[in-house]
Amino acid sequence: MDSLKRSVMAVAAIGAAGAIAAAIPVPAQAATTSGVRYLQEYVSASFIGPGPSGMLNQCSVVLLSAAASDGSPAYVSGLLENNTTDACTGWLEDSVNGGAWTNVSPQVTLPAINQGLVDYPWAKTGNYYAGPGTSVRACVLTPAIPSSPAEPLCSSTSVTLGTSTAAPPDDGTSVFYDHNPQEVSANSGSGDLMCSASLNSSGTLGKTATSQASMTLSGTGNCTGWVETSADNGTTWEQATPTSSLILSNPRVELAFSPAVADGTGELARACVQNGTQAKVCTAAW
Repeated sequence: MDSLKRSVMAVAAIGAAGAIAAAIPVPAQAATTSGVRYLQEYVSASFIGPGPSGMLNQCSVVLLSAAASDGSPAYVSGLLENNTTDACTGWLEDSVNGGAWTNVSPQVTLPAINQGLVDYPWAKTGNYYAGPGTSVRACVLTPAIPSSPAEPLCSSTSVTLGTSTAAPPDDGTSVFYDHNPQEVSANSGSGDLMCSASLNSSGTLGKTATSQASMTLSGTGNCTGWVETSADNGTTWEQATPTSSLILSNPRVELAFSPAVADGTGELARACVQNGTQAKVCTAAW
């Protein structure tokens, strides 16, 4: 797995997918910048499971703080990923004023896969309050084995954010598949600050008449990203989502998730990333 892409496995999208957006036939630089920026927290829960060819892979949930966005919203969400041959169930719990931990998000289950680190499923929960007096932690359900039943495994640490009156939109997702080969990066010029844009597809790995595509933008440097679509087999491309931006203020990974757009049979989609005035770089078409 590439080192920048969300970095979830290194430290270890509930509800309907985003509304289908209409194509925006304008250059990327002229598009409206929108979307929530998330900061990856050092709080996660995971289990090691079997993978293809005897590999050991992970099911994990990592907390993402919306406080990186304008207004510093005191909300967190969970990014759930699975590249094991076991099903992967994850959720968030909260504790108010030191009270008992209770489920705050629905439990989400990602399917077992045989691809390992390639084309793995993921989902993002909605955003949940984690301001003063409220702590949120990540949990996964370990699979049953002959000597032990399935049981919850939660992070040993939690997140409590500062006071804020801002609230992010509800941008939880259904299950998407991250197409690892469809990823591109832009270097900031300093050598260690980079951004990546990866293309995701909804529901299944194969394209259907109702398929949707989205982009995950992640990195440790300032950049922008968006999704482009083509209805003429790649002869011309139109920007299909607003431009998402990362504006880092610390060395942790930041992420942004584009809305999902229609990408059915007969259409192509790609994700593009740009750093400053550098030329945009786009993934292969899917």
